[in-house]
Amino acid sequence: MKSNVPIQAYVPGNIAAWVEGQARKAAVSRSQWLGTVLADLYEGRVRDEALRKGQAQLHRQLAFVTCALDAMLASHPDPALRERVHEAFRRKVAALDGEAGQ
Repeated sequence: MKSNVPIQAYVPGNIAAWVEGQARKAAVSRSQWLGTVLADLYEGRVRDEALRKGQAQLHRQLAFVTCALDAMLASHPDPALRERVHEAFRRKVAALDGEAGQ
């Protein structure tokens, strides 16, 4: 059984109040809540709603850029360029999928 080690941090009052409120909402102690947040950050899991919203905004921007680039390729003087880019994209996705399956 692993034991927890206490740490102490000094934070501004508004941060302390926020931690208290979040811990109360989660029905856990402040220490448990902070421990979970730190473990999630350390392990790469992010629970912060603002970051999720930022990711959603990034996805929207990427979708726009993708559509804009495709439109530019469609109007390019070389009609085969668009298809070559699409084929290169398919190959790259297939390669990434192959790497993820390993």
